[in-house]
This record gives sequence, C-alpha cells and structure tokens, in this order.
Amino acid sequence: MPFDRDKMKKTVAALAGEGVFIGTSSWKYPGWRGQLYDEDRYVWRGKYSEARFERLCLAEYAEVFKTVCVDAAYYKFPDRAFLEQLVSQVPADFLFTLKVTDRITIKRYANLPRFGLRAGADNECLAGNSYFGKWRKALRVLDGR
Repeated sequence: MPFDRDKMKKTVAALAGEGVFIGTSSWKYPGWRGQLYDEDRYVWRGKYSEARFERLCLAEYAEVFKTVCVDAAYYKFPDRAFLEQLVSQVPADFLFTLKVTDRITIKRYANLPRFGLRAGADNECLAGNSYFGKWRKALRVLDGR
C-alpha cells in the first residue's frame, strides 16, 4: 500500500486541531525517501546527499507530522545548540518529545556490564537533583515557541 502523504498531512492536522498529536519515534529514516521525503530536495550538485538529508529532513517531516520523538536523547541528552537547531526547522506549533535515558529515571543501576562502573550502584543523577536541573535549562529552548 503506497503512502499517501497528502492524506496523512490532512488527517494529522485535523487530529492536532483536537489536541491529538501523531508522530513517529524519529524522523531520519532513509527508507521513507520517495514516500514522506522528496529525494530531489536532497540532491546537491547532481547527486543525492546523505549529509543534506540528515541535516534538513526534519523540516520536510514537519510539513506532514506535528510532533516527533528525539530518540537520540536516550544515548546523550541534547545540548542547547542541538535543540535550537531542531526548533529552527519546524513551525511554531510543532511539538517535541524526548526519549529519556535511564541515567535519570532509575534509582539503582542493574548489575550489568553495560553500566560499567555504575553497575549495582545508586543513581546519583535521579530526576530532581541538580544534574537533571541542567537538562531542564537546555529544554527551555522548546518552551514558548
């Protein structure tokens, strides 16, 4: 079944008008080229540019959807400059959600190799302390647009 970009755009806009925001868990899927994304937008000097796609596809995504999850936040919480760059590509009514890392949501790290030196230890970065506070400051970029 082919993706009907115009129908999706209308449906998503109608739902957003009722306070229901439909989006995806990220926006950088090359597999959506030719469906959600117009490949011609990312051609540079006669050749498709992956770097151009990576840098600019959020704006095209935001032409259809009204929200997206910044799933990269799970691995490294975004800094202010990164968030400003995202905000600059979308309309004022666009909403972001952030996938929150376990670095700020669990009380104690499981005793697993992936946690390295933190394995089995209490989480000093649990939500509400000063570490989380610095992230809140970065998120102010997303407020009041």
